[in-house]
Amino acid sequence: MARPDRRGGGGGKLREKVTAGQRGARELDRGSRFLSPRAGAGFPSSSSCSSSSSSSSRPRLPPTVTGIIHQMKGDYETALKLHKTHLAMVQELNDYAAQGRAYGNMGNAYNALGAFEQAVRYHRQELQISMEVNDRASQASTHGNLAVAYQALGAHDRALQHYQNHLNIARELRDVQSEARALGNLGNFHCSRGEFPQAVPYYEQYLRLSPDLQDMESEGKVCHNLGYAHYCLGSYQDAVKYYEQDLALAKDLHDKLSQAKAYCNLGLAFKALGDFAKAEECQKYLLSLAQSLNNAQARFRALGNLGDIFVCKKDVTGAIQFYEQQLALAHQVKDRRMEACAYAALGATYRLVQKYDKALGYHTQELEVYQELGDVPGECKAHGHLAAVYMALGKYAIAFKSYEEQLELGRRLKDPAVEAQVYGNMGITKMNVGVMEEAIGYLEQQLATLQQLSGNEAMLDRGRAYGNLGDCYEALGDFEEAIKYYDQYLSVAQSLNRMQDQEKAYRGLGNGHRGVLCGVLVVDGDGGGGGGVGRVITTVP
Repeated sequence: MARPDRRGGGGGKLREKVTAGQRGARELDRGSRFLSPRAGAGFPSSSSCSSSSSSSSRPRLPPTVTGIIHQMKGDYETALKLHKTHLAMVQELNDYAAQGRAYGNMGNAYNALGAFEQAVRYHRQELQISMEVNDRASQASTHGNLAVAYQALGAHDRALQHYQNHLNIARELRDVQSEARALGNLGNFHCSRGEFPQAVPYYEQYLRLSPDLQDMESEGKVCHNLGYAHYCLGSYQDAVKYYEQDLALAKDLHDKLSQAKAYCNLGLAFKALGDFAKAEECQKYLLSLAQSLNNAQARFRALGNLGDIFVCKKDVTGAIQFYEQQLALAHQVKDRRMEACAYAALGATYRLVQKYDKALGYHTQELEVYQELGDVPGECKAHGHLAAVYMALGKYAIAFKSYEEQLELGRRLKDPAVEAQVYGNMGITKMNVGVMEEAIGYLEQQLATLQQLSGNEAMLDRGRAYGNLGDCYEALGDFEEAIKYYDQYLSVAQSLNRMQDQEKAYRGLGNGHRGVLCGVLVVDGDGGGGGGVGRVITTVP
């Protein structure tokens, strides 16, 4: 599912994170690009529960069958009790292979309950037994299940190794179904970490196997995820290609909800290409499907996406009408989170046309709703939106206070992405008031926090932080230090093929070298600090 790039280029400065209403990141459903540990979501490494029947003529034991049935129905607590009963029975019978399957079923149940440490414990026991009885197929699926649990625990290196082990064994066994699951999960793993260049080849390999799989639903999911990955890489034509394949498969399956998701994201891809007519057409199809499905959430997304397109068309009046329809829908269905999102979109749009009083009013309502709901992530965003308006008004002290509150919430959330963004914006605020030394401190904290993040987006943020530091040192007259940071900015921009950022880095390098040259020409070296003084630095909306 597609989303626009979170950070735009602009003067080398860290931008404010703009609301969904202004950008178009209204995805119908974000979850399918992330690997879910729950059975049936994404590409399960095995069937969610394995049967305990062994190679002997012994009949299936009732607890196994009923445990599997309860697990398939989502009654995980009951399933877990039955799996434990089954384990005790096969231990009494000394059926070692069946014990391994029982451990696996218990691991899957704990996984579904979100008890990932227990899931790891039981899947490791399952893996040990499957290795002792030399059951390679069981080893493959268990590696996959362990990978899911480790990923949920944040042990990404271990998760990646188990995903890779799953793939290697599946290929060794020439098990196409298992290989496809492993490829899909590896793609999802990298996609969830923002590592889109690594994700794409795994999805493409999956699609090469798809004719042998005869699984149109999973093929559609992979096309969808490929579209998302290409969107995030800026390859919008490729995103359109895969979203169109996703849409065609959804139509063949007569799956209206999947069609709605495909239209939603296809529209976002066309919007990124500047083809607003096709983008609008796709979002109107989404709106029609949402109405036929009586899906208020999808209607809300469609109205928001249409508003975003009208913003891009510079038809602000039309955009506001769509966002007001969103707000009316939120009131109609009594959904407070929808209401807050609509306030955010309206606030962002009024900020865009410099009607700051209205923008403050809507963002204040947004904040109040999130506070009433106890929605800390929403409250955190709302503080950032208010800060952006105060920045535009030149009320830097109030903006800084809002950023401080946003930072505190980001720390409570233990979200390094939010913390890094806020540190950067706090640095920009200090740059606006000419306190470059303090700005440098916040920008260095931003860089330190970004070390915890991976992926292209984090790398781009790092590059832009280097650019901001270069601006600070240029303003202070320390041109050699400025050149050092502009060089690092340029290196990042080139590695990501970001042309606008390269231009800004080159411009900074030009200013820096000119400043050094001027300093050399001044007698006694006095007067070399004017290269960046007097520059107005603003947070770009």
